Amino acid sequence: MVDRRLLVDELRNFALVLTTDYPVSDALHDFVDATTAIFDIRGAGVSLDRAGRLEFATASPADIAALEEFQESRQAGPSVEAFRTGTPVLVTDLASDPARWPELTAIAAEHEIVSLASFPLHLHGDRLGALDLYDARPHAWTEEEVECAELLAAHATGYLANASRLDRVRQTAAQLQEALDSRVVIEQAKGVLAGQHAIPVDQAFEVLRAYARRERLPLREVARMVVAGEVRPP
Repeated sequence: MVDRRLLVDELRNFALVLTTDYPVSDALHDFVDATTAIFDIRGAGVSLDRAGRLEFATASPADIAALEEFQESRQAGPSVEAFRTGTPVLVTDLASDPARWPELTAIAAEHEIVSLASFPLHLHGDRLGALDLYDARPHAWTEEEVECAELLAAHATGYLANASRLDRVRQTAAQLQEALDSRVVIEQAKGVLAGQHAIPVDQAFEVLRAYARRERLPLREVARMVVAGEVRPP
């Protein structure tokens, strides 16, 4: 049973998050809370890809983490299957096929989890993680529920991809700024050395670079030291 009002609210909220600098961990925690409420189930969790491994990111309520962490440690289970195949894994009752994931089934029973469903977080061939739904009763996942879960998974995937892209943009911007800042201090150091040694600016740069290589220091750091009067390359 899907609470469509909550679903619409969550999709709206998640769309707004895309335009903010909201921490990924906070967004995912809110997301699993909302997902649990939308489907009126026991809980939900998200695991993310790290160099080809699926690693637990967040879960609600807290005890659901035991199932997510187990799948991370074994790299096996419905979450990992959905992540690797790109296809949802739907289990109405774990007890109906205990041999499939015997250890996971035992842990689920300890936490009163009977049913689960896992959905891949994939985008244009990139595997970002998986969304897991857990219920305390046998749950025959309906076509409507699967469609809604896939919609939520798509929104979560879009958010993660956007956050990753923004992070790359910030890193690039920082690197560009560092390059520009380096150019300024290097130009200043060239002027200092040119005056000290009565040599052309181009030659001063070669002196600066030779010293940096000899001392195995970044060129920018040597330039800063020259401007500050801490070193005087010969």
